[in-house]
Amino acid sequence: MLAADGLKAQAGRSGQPLPPAGPLSMQVGGSTLSVVFSSGRAPGGSEATGPGGTRGAGRWGAKFAGSARTIGQGEAFLSSLLLPGLAQYRQGNRRWIAYAGVEVLFAALYLDARADTRDLRTAYRDFAWARARAGISAEPRQDGDFEYYERLTRWAASGAWDADPGRDGLQPESNPATYNGSIWALAGEIYNVDATNPEQSAGYARALEYYRERGYGPSLLWEWHAGGTDQDDFGTMITDTDRRAREARRALWIVTANHLLSAVDGFITARIAALSPAGSLGLVVTVPVP
Repeated sequence: MLAADGLKAQAGRSGQPLPPAGPLSMQVGGSTLSVVFSSGRAPGGSEATGPGGTRGAGRWGAKFAGSARTIGQGEAFLSSLLLPGLAQYRQGNRRWIAYAGVEVLFAALYLDARADTRDLRTAYRDFAWARARAGISAEPRQDGDFEYYERLTRWAASGAWDADPGRDGLQPESNPATYNGSIWALAGEIYNVDATNPEQSAGYARALEYYRERGYGPSLLWEWHAGGTDQDDFGTMITDTDRRAREARRALWIVTANHLLSAVDGFITARIAALSPAGSLGLVVTVPVP
């Protein structure tokens, strides 16, 4: 009474239940009744069919199995590592749109911020040369590193490199209100140099070496005009450059993370497909028949 004659005719003589005939089917074999819940694919990857030859409802299973055969795990990882979304596209997964969109958006933001940073860097270097450095020294123009230009925002003047060029040797700047003067004052404190008679102090030679290493020489001296806004304007340019440089780094980090995430996603998807080549998930409940 539980199964039709057609199903009885299909029952195996060995007493084992038959393969699933669809998303939900009842099968009789020997003295048992098996209720089979299937995703719609028979083992081997072909779609299960019912008694009339119709295909079972296995849309999700078909897509999953097809993905497993399309691309291998290593290939999925490397392809999306190179181009985010490529593995997902080949696997038939619409997440490729999100990965590709993030790549395009943040790559464009990175290139734009990097170009702005380069232009702003050129602008503030030219500004410093024209407003604070030109004419302070007869040396040809020499651009400093970023730390040098940040010091220009905090110090109104570098002070002299050699306070008395007419004397033999180097005579450090003594005004602590200037950058070079502050370096010499710090060297004097570190090496116990007597300010009234520095050259006779035991630590004078070491203090002078400290000054040579950290002070700015003739080609990098500067002095902002007192009472003007040049130094404040220059500080704003430095701040804008810092901001755009941070935005470029942030965009690059997101681009890098997108590559890695897409690669791991593609690998995991291919891995799951490889672990279930038939692409079917099911549950078989067997009930003894008296």
